[in-house]
Amino acid sequence: MRRANYIVLLALWAGMVAPAFGSGKVTAVLNSKHDFRASSQATIRSVSGRDACIFCHTPHNSNPATYLWNQKMSTAQFPAYTSTTLVSNVAPIQPQDVSKLCLSCHDGTIALGDTLNDGLFKFVQGSAYTLPASSASNLGANNGFTDDHPFAFVPAHTSAIKPLTGSGPVLLDGAGKVQCTTCHDPHQENLDPTVGKFLVTQNSESALCLTCHIQAGWENSIHRKPLDPNEDAKYTVAQGAHTGYVGVTNNGCESCHRPHSPATAQRLVKFVEATTCYQCHNGSVATLNIAGEFTAKTYRHPVQITSTVHDASESPTSTQHPLPETASGTPRHAACVDCHEPHFANSTSAQPPSVNGTLLGVKGQSAANTYLVQSSNEYEICFKCHADSANKPQSTDFNVVGIGYGRNPHRMYEVSSPSRFNTRLEFQFSPSFHPVTRPRNLTTGFGGDVPSLRRQPITPGGAAMANRQLSGTAYIYCSDCHNNDTGRNLVIANGPMGPHGSNLPHLLERASSLEPPPAAPGASSAGVAYALINYALCDKCHDVEGSVLRDQSFTYHGTHVRGDNAACSTCHAPHGSQGPMLIDFDRTIVGPSSSGMLQYQRLGARNGTCYLTCHGKDHNPATYGPGASPGVLLPTGSVLGNLRRSPMRVH
Repeated sequence: MRRANYIVLLALWAGMVAPAFGSGKVTAVLNSKHDFRASSQATIRSVSGRDACIFCHTPHNSNPATYLWNQKMSTAQFPAYTSTTLVSNVAPIQPQDVSKLCLSCHDGTIALGDTLNDGLFKFVQGSAYTLPASSASNLGANNGFTDDHPFAFVPAHTSAIKPLTGSGPVLLDGAGKVQCTTCHDPHQENLDPTVGKFLVTQNSESALCLTCHIQAGWENSIHRKPLDPNEDAKYTVAQGAHTGYVGVTNNGCESCHRPHSPATAQRLVKFVEATTCYQCHNGSVATLNIAGEFTAKTYRHPVQITSTVHDASESPTSTQHPLPETASGTPRHAACVDCHEPHFANSTSAQPPSVNGTLLGVKGQSAANTYLVQSSNEYEICFKCHADSANKPQSTDFNVVGIGYGRNPHRMYEVSSPSRFNTRLEFQFSPSFHPVTRPRNLTTGFGGDVPSLRRQPITPGGAAMANRQLSGTAYIYCSDCHNNDTGRNLVIANGPMGPHGSNLPHLLERASSLEPPPAAPGASSAGVAYALINYALCDKCHDVEGSVLRDQSFTYHGTHVRGDNAACSTCHAPHGSQGPMLIDFDRTIVGPSSSGMLQYQRLGARNGTCYLTCHGKDHNPATYGPGASPGVLLPTGSVLGNLRRSPMRVH
């Protein structure tokens, strides 16, 4: 009779508290993980209890009476979930919150079966068995509730959180709060037969999560629907799928997030920053091994050594968002999510300067030095670190073990210019510049401002690269020069694209050799013995052997490069220069002339004067081009087309 009475009681109770706990099928609790009867099929069960309901409910001496509650209540206080991106006000749980009932077992402080009306039930696991700290069901262990989806709070409705309609399985309580029972029905374990865990509805493709959460970009994200079915199938339990679902698509949000006890509490991320991405992007799921770029390449963005610094709410400068993570003196960092927004990322292509699909939705810094919630152009993402960010000074990078990117030339104009470590200023306020943030509007072709410019970039094998055009009015990407040296960007290779890592200094895609500094600036040196491969990066867009070394843009290019073994970088700055035609001498190679001057003055097209000493030769001055004065370097015998102009020294 007692068992029958409890079943009747349970049916009555279910109708009374349906708004909080759901309705119907209450007998589904039998043999679920919440069935602590001695005869239950559950692993955790009592030694002597005969009624399933009694472990939570009683018709007499209940507290609180509203739910006829029988389990003793915890008095422990745990810190609540918090995050720098949290909009809602999440306070510690209150006695009137229905989640308090769930926590009478699930905060790990009260023995299961320690009832008010029926005393303490001994369990198979022990006489006063509490959920151990190792149990995923013990929400109080380790970090308290800081690493659990927030509960017992009124959600703030934003562009990312939509209001619940009041119908359907996902419900708020009478006070409009999210409670444990919003997502879990304690009487029905397998409404989602794959996950179990008493979810109120199935959560394939994160249907439950998306009842409340609206994640911009998610509908078209490659992380929602991978293009390669094989990638989806490879994502298995062994690679972090804690739900029981197989595949990235089916796991949805929980491919990267975990609602309870993840490794990273803020935003409930399953692992620490890059490690979350590496679950797929180490070659085991996604075809390309991006993780390997950060561990195997000689030069790489410092993802491995700055893995816990990034904060999702930070901005490029602390004055715009003065969080501790962006306070002055905080080390620079490069997390995956600094450059990739995983909820937006997809496979769409673009033309410079626009972001392609892999960079969609990422914060940035504009060419005008304004903070951008979403970058439209690739360079805006790079500018977050490589521009005005006072908290991430590039000048500290070059001598730090594990971060150095190769020798950094000391330029002629940098003494009077603040732009040496500010790429935005280099591109925006230099008289000559590569067209990253704005086009040059120059004429090209023989006789033009840039006669060496190709119509299309070429592969290392010399073939024109598809879907890219070059012109005097075109833009280029930062990643046209800074990219993987073994990536698909080279067409002839198969690695991942992007400036994750490179075996070439400064994360270059192809070689652009720097001369070794001589004993003193201007002294004789071996330079760089000419081979086209040493100039492959410049040759990608500028025809080195068909134009540059034929002296179509400067009368003595051939003499300097082939005769003196000078590198392009010895005379030209790659980003921008306060001088014309990107001329900005490397002061570690080039010294002042015998009169103490270091200067270049343009006199006209392919016509200028140099005061300097280089490779042991004094130019004091040396004038080049039509109209040169006697006693200086002078071109004669000009022949156009496929013949090189023949220089002659006049003494």
